[in-house]
This record gives sequence, C-alpha cells and structure tokens, in this order.
Amino acid sequence: MFLEVALPLPLQQTFYYRCLVPEFSGIQLGQRVLVPFSNRKLTGYVVNKHVQLPSDSPAETSIKEVIDVLDNATLISSELFRLAQWVSDYYFASLGEVLKACLPPRINFRSQKKLSITSKGMEALGDQGHEPSLSPAEKNILHVLAGRESLNSRQLEKLVGSRIKESDLRKLACRNFVQFVQLVDEKVLSEKLQLVIALRTDSRGALEQTKLTPLQVSVVRALETRAGPVLLSEFQREHKVSYSTLQSLERKGIIRLWKDKIKRDPMKDLGHIPPPKSRDLTTEQRQALENIDATAQSSNFAAVLLHGVTGSGKTEIYLNLIERMLQEEKDSLILMPEIGLTPRVVQEFRSRLGHDVAILHSGLSDGERFDEWWRIKRGEAKVVVGTRSAVFAPLQNLKLIVIDEEHDPSYKQQESPRYHARDAGLVRGKMLNALVILGSATPAVETFYNARSGKYQYIRLASRVHSRPLPEVKLVNMRMEFLEAEDRSILSKALRTAIQDRLDRNEQILILLNRRGFSAFVLCRSCGQNIQCRNCSISLTYHKAKNILLCHYCAYGQRVPKLCPRCSSEHLYFLGEGTEKLEALLEKNFPNAKVARLDRDSAQKKGAHARILSQFQNRELDILLGTQMISKGHDFPNVTLVGILSADHTLSFPDFHAAERTFQLLSQMSGRAGRGDFPGEVIIQTYYPEHYCLQFVALHDYEGFYEKEIRFRKFIHYPPFTAVANILVRDRNLDSAA
Repeated sequence: MFLEVALPLPLQQTFYYRCLVPEFSGIQLGQRVLVPFSNRKLTGYVVNKHVQLPSDSPAETSIKEVIDVLDNATLISSELFRLAQWVSDYYFASLGEVLKACLPPRINFRSQKKLSITSKGMEALGDQGHEPSLSPAEKNILHVLAGRESLNSRQLEKLVGSRIKESDLRKLACRNFVQFVQLVDEKVLSEKLQLVIALRTDSRGALEQTKLTPLQVSVVRALETRAGPVLLSEFQREHKVSYSTLQSLERKGIIRLWKDKIKRDPMKDLGHIPPPKSRDLTTEQRQALENIDATAQSSNFAAVLLHGVTGSGKTEIYLNLIERMLQEEKDSLILMPEIGLTPRVVQEFRSRLGHDVAILHSGLSDGERFDEWWRIKRGEAKVVVGTRSAVFAPLQNLKLIVIDEEHDPSYKQQESPRYHARDAGLVRGKMLNALVILGSATPAVETFYNARSGKYQYIRLASRVHSRPLPEVKLVNMRMEFLEAEDRSILSKALRTAIQDRLDRNEQILILLNRRGFSAFVLCRSCGQNIQCRNCSISLTYHKAKNILLCHYCAYGQRVPKLCPRCSSEHLYFLGEGTEKLEALLEKNFPNAKVARLDRDSAQKKGAHARILSQFQNRELDILLGTQMISKGHDFPNVTLVGILSADHTLSFPDFHAAERTFQLLSQMSGRAGRGDFPGEVIIQTYYPEHYCLQFVALHDYEGFYEKEIRFRKFIHYPPFTAVANILVRDRNLDSAA
C-alpha cells in the first residue's frame, strides 16, 4: 500500500510512502504515521491511500517506507478532517499544519539532530605521538563527546562551557571525527502519573497486630478521614510526614502507595465558583430565545446574528441554549476572542452547568490542554469554552456553536496555519447541520451585510437588562484643551475632574489607552531620526520598567542608547504616551487611589490576567487602565466612569477597516460603564471630534455608522462587495524578498 502523507511543515504538497505491514491495511484518514523526511523523522498525517501509485507521483524506487503507525485508530474524526481540508484549501494553509492544530500540543514524535564521536575521533583524541592538528576548541568538543552516546548542540555547549562554532563541527565531521545522527525524540506529552496514598481496605487486622509509633497513628487517623486516595505530595505537605514513615506503614500492610493518573485541571485557579445567578429573562431575551428555538427545530444549518447592545444579556441567552442542548445530549462550543475573557465566562458556566465545561486555549499549560482535549474527545465534557483554536475541539455531537464578539479581529490567526475562526466555525456548523450564533454589540460590517441580505437570521436586543440606560458619552476636543491648558497633561481637565468625583463616591474607573510601553518612540532632536527595529523598520517603543526599546511586531529588543545611532548626538527625546506612562501619571495625580495596569506586559505570567481582573471585580482597585484587553466582555457593576485616551489613534491606520475597528473598540469600551445600579459616563479624548465614527459612538448608533460605512465600501469596491487577500513576502535577504 502507498500512503499519501501531509507533514506539519509550511508546504503545500503531500508526500508518498510505502507501507509494507499487512495489519495496517485498515489505516484511516488523519491517522498519524512516523516517516523519514530529508534527514529527519517526522510525524505526518495520512490523507489518502493508494494500491497503485498515481501517474503524477514520484518513481516507485525513490519512495521511502513508513517507519511506524503511531495510533491504533485516527485521533481526528472524519468531520474534523473535512474541516481541516476546507481550511487548507480556502486559506492556502498547509494541510499538515492544520491537522496538527486539531490535536493537543506535544504529542507528535519528531527527530532531533545529535552528535556523537566516531572511532576515528577516539583515535585522534588518544593519539599522543602524532598530533592530529586539532584546535583547542575541537579537542574540547571531542573530550566532551568521548564516553557519551550522543548530545544535541545545546547539551554540548552546556558541557563545553562556551558557544560552539558551526564551522568547528563541520571540520570535525569532514574529517570523520564526529558524526551527526537523527534520533527520534520520545519526550511527548502523555497522561500525568503521581504517587497517591490510601488506607488498605483490609488494614484492620494489621492494625490490631502491629505496634505503631505516635506519628504512624496520626497518619492512619488522617487517612481514615479521607473518602479515597490522596496525593502523596499533598498529604506530606499537610502532615509533615517523611516518605520513610509511609514506606514503613506500607510494609506493615496498613497503607497502599501507587502511581495513579492525575488530571491537570485548568480550572483550579478560578477560585470560588459563585452560586448560579437569577435566571429571570427580559421580554426581549424571551422573544429572542423563542425565535432561535424555532430556527433550531428545523435540524438544518442556520446562522443567527444576535445583535445586542452592551449589557443586554447575550450571555444569558447562550446559557439557556446550552442547557437545552445538554438536555438533548448535544454538545456546544463557545468561542471567545481573548484568553482574558475565558475565566469569567467559565466561572459563570461552571456555576450553571457543572463539570460538563472544558477550556481550550493557548494560555493553559501543555499538560492542561492535553488533559482537556482528551476529556472532550472521550465525551466527558459536553461544553467547550475557548479561543480561536478551540474551533477544532474534538466534540462528538456538536449542534451549537456560539461565536461571541464575532467582530473581533483576534479570531484571525496571523501565523501559520492562517485561518479565521469565525468563518471556520460557520463552515463547521454547516457541515454538521448545527446552529451557529454570532453575538456582538458592534457586528462586523460583512456580518451585518449578510444579515441585511437574508443570509443570516437577524435578532436584535435593543435594551440593557433591568432597563438600565446606556452611558452618556462626551467628546473632549484635545485641540482646544491643548490651547487652553497650562500643564499639557495627557489627561484632560474634564477627565481629571470626573476621576476625582468617582473616587470621592467610592466608584470605579476604567481607562483605555491602546498603546503599550512608556513612550511611543525615541527621537533625536539633532538629526530627526527615530530609533527603529532592525527587522521591521518600525519605531521601537520605550518600556521604562525593563529599560529597553521593544518592537511590538517581532519582539526585537535593545538597550536604550546614550547617543543617537545615526549622528551620535546626546539629545534623545522620548515622545508619545503608553500605558506605563499613564499608570505613573495616575498614581501621581491621585495618590490615594489604588491603580493597576492590564496589558500584554503586565499579564505575561500565567494567571496574572485573571488575578488583576479579580482584584478589580472584588473592588480591591479603584482605577484599572489598559489596552484593548479591558474593552470587551467584562461586567463590573461598580464602574461608572470610562475614560478613553488617543481615541482617534487607530483612525490613521492604513487599513480600510480603520473606522470600523475604531467604532467597535470605542463602543465596546463605552459599554463597560453603568452596568450596575448607577448610571455611567464615558469621556473620549480626541483631536478629531468631527469624524463620523466618533459622532456615531457618542450617539450609540451602530445602524447610522453602518449606513455611512457601507456607502464608502460600495463606492470604492471593498468588502463585502469584493474579497481581498493579503500576500506576505518574507525572506532573510531584503533583495530576494523585493
């Protein structure tokens, strides 16, 4: 048999391999195989089977054999395999990379290049009489390799104690003193095993016949209070007992020590799961549910745009739909645009739905994602909450897909394999005859156009729950502020006054500045040159906390120079404001307020994002400032003021989405105010208050913005009236790329 295999590499073509083992004749599509590729061994995926080679395939003599079939059956369902093929075809993505995205991380075998010393190298090292003309560096390498089977380059450098030149290794290999070998790295993820401890069920007789020390008696008493096995590490930590003491009890036949499977639970850090909230629905919510129910009864694919203002209770509708799916033993998938939104949503879902809920996103550890993936695959979790990668979750009976904040650009994967999770979710729903709900307060222009043209069903939630009013939005003209103000602060007088007023009333404030770092760029006052990234030709941003200049595109960083790299002038000037600078300013202007910052820099450590949001939710903070991470999905009842700085910054982006993205960001951010018992206020600082985008934000008028925007799109023939593809050319050499 000949297998056509897709490899998880950025390659469009597939490769043919010979499979000689008869019992593998039942190989399924998507099944993993270990195959040789170039001088490596890689895990690939079977995408076709042939008894005879197709006419356009390579010559049979050049075809290599499959090394191993890694699974008894495919881990990728036929439905997910079809979805992967669609993603590959539509987005020109490598099929192997898409299939890899359907599986948990680090389960694929791959080969690793290692170095070992040859017999000739050993002779050269031991030949004292004839100098083999080895350099000191080469001798050092051979000494380290002698007596060891093989080492990779990192291990070798660690033992040598210095960086190794590739040229030295090539010279040694050319003289046959060392050889490179490809070894399969078997460090793949698997189920976690840990030692557990429990009383033996037949320990009563042993207890009566054995004399125990007081410490051993206390161990037995502690285990008697446990309903089942307990982690050994946890028990030792609680009771300060040594392993030898426990081994002694095991030898006496009183306790058992053994390795058991331990689930890595991503929800352990969620903290207290609150009791379920009141389920009272508004008239609008009930009507929306009835309309969606009527659509779902047909058992055919349907896409519904749920267009609800911020605070209108879209999440409650999602929960009601999921509960109905669970009653019918059907699975549900809820996609969120940001990792930061998942903890709050999962807390709410766990409160209502119990342990049927699983999480899938890249913020989990590899082990947690591995265990959650298998829990979903085995059908132990019927509801999955996750970010864009969760569109490939291995749910067995998926009938409801919810894409919350469907307009969000975060659903677009910017690295290989590229895809848009919203569109992939719609296609998956169509393949399964499932119900797909697209939820947003500010739908994407293309989505609203599809709803207007009848492609999607349209449901509107025009009011907030409990008849709460939408916040009052004020536009502050910073041109006038600049002329009138004396201190040239980035905070307008109106915003400073409003912040102090809310602090006096013990209410909370959110402030958006969608720019990280301390200063946007560093300018030389002598030659006018700003310091740019050597890779991207983009201005480097100054981060004061780490005292570095950082590129926000490729993460290149460098120290802050004392002199201009171009003209050696010492007159370097830091311009523009970022969240770090704003945080320092707020702490200075409001010394009694508890201020925190939430952006990609402050939330780098695992759990930091959820911890900061939890502190704000529990009113341990007065002011939370940040980038767009704080703009969507959050429900803080005590927030009565939202301040937005540099509101028109994104309007200048060279992108036809610029006005739409700005409207969505400002509207979502405005929606964080006034969600509790007190009305909200939004202050937007702008240098361009006349722009139609900002005018419609102030009026909470999505339809007005849409009508204006869609006329522009139609006039210049942009989406949704055409399709646009972005072609990116990359090369290490600029001339080659050009």
